[in-house]
Amino acid sequence: MPDRPLNIDLLRRSPFFAAAGEAAMTRLLRPSFTQQLPRGAILFDQNEVPNFLHLLLAGSVGLQARDETGTETVVEIFGAGELFLAPAAILGLPYLASGAALTDVRVLMIPADVFREGIAADPALGQAAIELLARHWRLMVDQVVDLKLRPAERRVARFLARRVPEEAGAGTADLPEPRGAIAARLGMTPETLSRTLNALEAQGVIRLSPRQAHVVDRARLLQVGAR
Repeated sequence: MPDRPLNIDLLRRSPFFAAAGEAAMTRLLRPSFTQQLPRGAILFDQNEVPNFLHLLLAGSVGLQARDETGTETVVEIFGAGELFLAPAAILGLPYLASGAALTDVRVLMIPADVFREGIAADPALGQAAIELLARHWRLMVDQVVDLKLRPAERRVARFLARRVPEEAGAGTADLPEPRGAIAARLGMTPETLSRTLNALEAQGVIRLSPRQAHVVDRARLLQVGAR
């Protein structure tokens, strides 16, 4: 069910629409609508063929993959401004993961057929889709490197640093998601995540509160575990 009117300025700041431009944004918004969903809601299920492309306007969504035994894990966490799982919508193939709201979320629902028609007809929209896929490819490779090469402390440090603007130098990394979801995304147990956060606080690079980590020095945080 549609909720309140769209914040157009927010959409213009999203990486995808910033690249696509005003005309492409108008084209996609015309048949689209927004939904407000509670924490725990499932946006789409693994193996489902997509009817919509999702642009997250507020909150956090976890991509959850499950194996043949039903065991699940969080493979990625997306925040506001992200357009996700475009490959499934472009190819018309089933999702390889489910999308679950890790917080209350607000989502723009873009019909998949309209998106496919748009990238075929509009060069600017097609270029924006290419850039989106390239960013997500780099994200995937970086995550593989994280899980295979970097120790837990460095993985957590990089995760927190990405939640603080680079130009700020310091700031607050919001952590609204369940700690179990963050731990799964980082390839560790919740207990290891808690120990690692406490170790980073003991080093003086962060200060913890229940749903936040204040990054004292972003550059110094990124050096943790680098040597």
